[in-house]
Amino acid sequence: MKKKILLSALALLSLVAIINFRWLLYLVHVSAHQAKVIFKSEKIEQRLLRTDLPPEERKLLLATQKIRSFAEKAYGLKSSKSYRTYFDLGRNYLGYNITVTPEFSLTPKSFSFWPIGSFDYLGFFSREMAEDWAARYRADNADVHISEIGGYSTLGWFEDPLYSTQLALGEFALARLLAHEIAHERLYFRKDTTTSEILASYIEPRLALDYLAASGQKIPSEAELAALRRRAESFAHEIERTRQKLESLYSSTLPQEEMRRRKREIFTTLHNTLTKKDSPYFGLPALSNLPPAAELNNAWLVQFHRYTPQSSALEALYRNCSREAKENKYQCWFGKLEKLRNCSNEERKVWLKGDGSIPDGYCRR
Repeated sequence: MKKKILLSALALLSLVAIINFRWLLYLVHVSAHQAKVIFKSEKIEQRLLRTDLPPEERKLLLATQKIRSFAEKAYGLKSSKSYRTYFDLGRNYLGYNITVTPEFSLTPKSFSFWPIGSFDYLGFFSREMAEDWAARYRADNADVHISEIGGYSTLGWFEDPLYSTQLALGEFALARLLAHEIAHERLYFRKDTTTSEILASYIEPRLALDYLAASGQKIPSEAELAALRRRAESFAHEIERTRQKLESLYSSTLPQEEMRRRKREIFTTLHNTLTKKDSPYFGLPALSNLPPAAELNNAWLVQFHRYTPQSSALEALYRNCSREAKENKYQCWFGKLEKLRNCSNEERKVWLKGDGSIPDGYCRR
């Protein structure tokens, strides 16, 4: 069945792309990767039978099974297709995403892949190819950002494996990764990358901490977690203030050269704020790969904001479900978010800043 799906998708997409050789090469690139994953992945349970596995790898493979099972139960999934197999990439990176925006806009370019959906970024498994595509968009005066990816989801279309590069993450980070990607299987808005990523990024650390606690492992105290949340919220507000400054600038009638100058000033100010040693954000893991000031641009901000999950609505909804459902709080949370499926992207964007209530019939069309 998997072979039929892959071959049918390849035939259809190749037919659509034949009029654009560049896109045809791209489809061959990603399809070749997916084909290798499908036919060369090794079942984790079979790999665990090997006697030559390093102890740390064995530990993390076992942890993967436990995390997946924990996430399935917590999210209310009967069975996730992901992380039952292992794939050795033979390299120290998984892939890269490019995010593209106009020079004076924070609206990312959307890439559509029927019937899967639309995405506000484009993924590659080759740095060279990602750089080549980025250069073409930059030649058209677009802002482009290339980011390395730790994982991705095919949204249940294929069985996503545990990649060899992910074993270096450690158990807590691995739990966050699996919680994030399996969340996409539970709920993904097909044409709304931003909201889909924000909700998965929001829920991942909470499920990972619950997993560690359920496994009898030490987790930060409530006071420590509260301090971390306050720091993260302050950081998110800094990013949001920059977004607002840029949106105001781009909606103005200033000449392009003046707009370009002020845009650079805004990004330089942000970079200085985030990197000065007395900054409350200094040392944050999220800033470990912060580019030089000259490389900050709209595409970087869009990509960064996408994975900086601060939402009053998601937080309020989570707290309510924690009180109402307790043991089934994640199922409650996702169940209520299902009501947003019929909303437009803009309606969901507005909802994220609200009080978390979703009355029956909300955004019904």
